[in-house]
Amino acid sequence: MELTVPEAAALLGRSPRTLRAQVARGEIPGTKRNGRWYVDKRDLPLTEVQRRALQEKSDQVRAAVESVLPSRMASRPGQRFRSLADLDSFRRGAQLLAEISQSDHPAAMKSAFHIRKALFHLAEAVHQYHRDLKADALAQARAELAHAVAVLLMDGGLPPPDPLHGWVLALETEILPAVSGFARWVAQLSDRSR
Repeated sequence: MELTVPEAAALLGRSPRTLRAQVARGEIPGTKRNGRWYVDKRDLPLTEVQRRALQEKSDQVRAAVESVLPSRMASRPGQRFRSLADLDSFRRGAQLLAEISQSDHPAAMKSAFHIRKALFHLAEAVHQYHRDLKADALAQARAELAHAVAVLLMDGGLPPPDPLHGWVLALETEILPAVSGFARWVAQLSDRSR
């Protein structure tokens, strides 16, 4: 995620002027477009304390938003029942599976098999009661998604042609990070219980 210099400076607790000078000197990677510097959030030299604080704030905002949003499967407005259909990674994975299943490319057919298995593991993770079983199911889902990416790249070529390239990007930038976020949440549940 790209940030402007003032946004990045606020995260680091520095002045925009100081950060702009560091970026201009190459101490922190940045990109200049239309006379403005942009910094990728992943390139910021955040301390572990700053990273945790940022993650906690992000988790709090997400929890607050999710607590007031109705479920996609709720039978009446305002109902907060949670369903597998509410899981972003499952919804996006199901959409991608539908897209890939329309292709006759051999790599698409093989990767569809792994994506389908990953979706079943996500369903297990959502419906498991025990945290360790949730974590195991999520690890299996991530492994299957990784296999789908590998199949698309190995059998599709490097770089893969479209639409395979778009499917790889969707898996690596949307679905896998969402599953990893779910896994982090499950890990936090385990940490708090000890």
